[in-house]
Amino acid sequence: MDRWLKLHLTKRFVNLAVRVLNTLIPAAEPTYPQTKILDNVFRKLFKAYKTEVYAGRFDDVPYQSMLKLHDRNFQRFLELSEKLLVYMSETDRYYRQWLGLAMLLTQAEVEKQLQNLSFPDFLALAESQWDMSFKGAVPREHFEAHKKEFQYIVLANFLMNLV
Repeated sequence: MDRWLKLHLTKRFVNLAVRVLNTLIPAAEPTYPQTKILDNVFRKLFKAYKTEVYAGRFDDVPYQSMLKLHDRNFQRFLELSEKLLVYMSETDRYYRQWLGLAMLLTQAEVEKQLQNLSFPDFLALAESQWDMSFKGAVPREHFEAHKKEFQYIVLANFLMNLV
């Protein structure tokens, strides 16, 4: 099957499932430390998403018109992700413990990946993610002086203006 056709059909199926599940799963109020952290993270994600919408990342439609024209599939995906994780973690101790472990492991893994990112690794990752060459555009000295910012840029891919 053609790669783009497969992607299109998969997105259609996922978007339909997300729409249905988003209406069926109730929202829960975060009360535990794990779910409060998760809620704060999703608030920041929603702010970044709204900034992207306002900036016209979705078919270059201005924010005011976006409310009517944009299909909001990614917004529903974010909403469902938060609702599902918070609801399951608030109602089931076992899920809450695994959510906490996932947060700790994620934090440790991000720190490890960021510490080990070298200048050649950055160039290779940037070129593979953005399909453009950074060789000569970013001097090694500039990378070393601002390594943390470059590391965050690699993690957030094209969302570098929001990092």
